[in-house]
Amino acid sequence: MGNLRTLARRCTLPLAAIAAALSLSSCGGGDPYTGLWQGTVDGNQPAKAILLSDGTYYLQYLKYAGPNYAIGGVVKGSGSFQGATFKSDDGLDFKFGQRPGGARITGKLGGHQTVTGNMNGTPLSLKYTKPFDPHGVLADLAGTYPGQVTFALGLRETTFEVTKDGTLSTSLNGCSITGKVVPRPDDAFDLTIRFGGSPCVFPGAVFSGAAIYSEDLKQLEAAVVSDVYWQAITFVARRGS
Repeated sequence: MGNLRTLARRCTLPLAAIAAALSLSSCGGGDPYTGLWQGTVDGNQPAKAILLSDGTYYLQYLKYAGPNYAIGGVVKGSGSFQGATFKSDDGLDFKFGQRPGGARITGKLGGHQTVTGNMNGTPLSLKYTKPFDPHGVLADLAGTYPGQVTFALGLRETTFEVTKDGTLSTSLNGCSITGKVVPRPDDAFDLTIRFGGSPCVFPGAVFSGAAIYSEDLKQLEAAVVSDVYWQAITFVARRGS
């Protein structure tokens, strides 16, 4: 997410949950669709999604604000498959700076690990990109990560510190933030972060979500939400040398 153009090349989509649920219900074993998906909303708005093995998804999408793309929001939800049709009624669309709205998703699984459908009547299209990195173990995350955070106030540069026991810390606009990264069985991570007091924009707030690590890129990405503050936060950072 180095800039909005980079963001546009990397974004995600919540329909990822479609394929995961299908895999779980029809194959009975592991889930080959858990991982990262890329696609578009409404034909040309880039999106990318983290899909966990329990069917939970975190979607970050962009919106077109000509002539460039701007951060749109994050959709969190879960869904299930019946036959080749996916349905998710519990999605929450956390639009940055606004109260979230409901997101209903339907879609069908096609060939070449693709999914087509719609979210609240808006066309969606996505393709499976890659599974989570099995080499991204907790000890490998330890390090310093210069990167970017997206939240209600916009896009900000910051640096994350991660220790070998999964403790995360950073400072944003003078606000101290701490967190905990916990390994999941699907090679992703559960993530919880807590804001400090003043001058934090969300004093004392706790956000929870998911994080992923790519060993080849030395890159850490995450999406977290708060059902109390009705806000979402995403970040992406690469480990410094």
